Amino acid sequence: METRNVEISALRTLRSGFLYLLVAVIVGVIAVLAGLLSIIAALGFMPAAPHRPFAGVIGAVALLLVLSLVAVGIVLYAIFGKIRPGMRQLSEVDNGFHISYTGTTLMLVGLVILVLGLIVLVAAFAAAGFSPEVVRGTVLSGLALALGVLLIGGIIAFIGNILTFVVGAFKLHGKYQNSLYMAAGILFVLDIALLLVGFSGILSLVGYILMYIALGDTINKLSTAAATPAQA
Repeated sequence: METRNVEISALRTLRSGFLYLLVAVIVGVIAVLAGLLSIIAALGFMPAAPHRPFAGVIGAVALLLVLSLVAVGIVLYAIFGKIRPGMRQLSEVDNGFHISYTGTTLMLVGLVILVLGLIVLVAAFAAAGFSPEVVRGTVLSGLALALGVLLIGGIIAFIGNILTFVVGAFKLHGKYQNSLYMAAGILFVLDIALLLVGFSGILSLVGYILMYIALGDTINKLSTAAATPAQA
C-alpha cells in the first residue's frame, strides 16, 4: 500500500508539472500578444509625443521581457520543481523511469552550461571595452569559446529533454497502457523534427495537454484500486 501511495504521489507531482507548463505557455502567448500590441500602440502615439518618441516602445519591450521572464520562471519550476521530483519518486516504484529522471539532471546540467556560456560571452565583450587595442582578438576568441560552451550546453539539455518527455511518455504508456501517453510521445518526437526546420512548440503544447489528461486518468484508476480493498 505504501508503494502505491508513492506511485500516486509521483503521478500527481508529474501532473502538476505539466499543468505549470501549460500555464507557462499561456503566459508566453500573452507576453507576445501584449508586447506586440503595446509596441503597435506606442508607434501609433509616437507623433503625439515627439519629445519622447521611444518611451512607449521601451515600455512595451519592458512589458514583453517581464512577462517572458515570468514564463521562463514557471517553466523552470515545472521541470525542476515538479517533473524532476515526480520522475525521482516514480523511479523508486519502477526503476525503468530512472532514465527520465536522469534526463531532468541532464537538462539541469545543460542549463548551467548555457548560463556559463552567456557569462563568457558577456565577459568577452566587457574585456574588449577595457582594451580597445585587442577588441578584435578578444571578441573573436570569446565569441568562439562562448558559442562552443553554448553548443555543448544546448546538446546536453536537448538530450535531457528527449529522455524526460519522449522516453518518459513512452515509459508511462508501457506501464499504464493509456494511448494518450503514446500520442503525447509521438507529438513530442514530431515537434523535435519541426524544431530542426525552425518551427516548433505547437505539438508539444498538445502533448502537454494529453499528458495532463492521461495522468489524471491513471491517478483515478490507481486511487480507485487502492480504495477497493479497504471497502471490502
